[in-house]
Amino acid sequence: MTDLITTVYLNTADQHLRGFDVAEPARLEAAASFTLPFDGRPTPEAVKAALETVFDQLNIDFTQPWSKDWTCRSLSVGDVVVIGETAWAVAPSGWTALSCDQLSDAIAR
Repeated sequence: MTDLITTVYLNTADQHLRGFDVAEPARLEAAASFTLPFDGRPTPEAVKAALETVFDQLNIDFTQPWSKDWTCRSLSVGDVVVIGETAWAVAPSGWTALSCDQLSDAIAR
């Protein structure tokens, strides 16, 4: 069993609902941090499944301890979830992988 640190960043840019860095540069603020358990080494498929779980927990189901305090804003297009060493932006449909530079630039703004 492997526990990966997971951090959710809200994109506070005015045009964030158009996507990460689409209409204007993304501005990320950390909103939540928790660990997610993985059986063994996290495969790309397991990370994608974890992203869907995070999205579901923060928008619909609120059953996990880390999701119960999440009541101020839903996880939306342009927001980012970092699982371990991978970063993913919520896209209009699915997820878009982000580079380290994209993530660090958006956090620094």
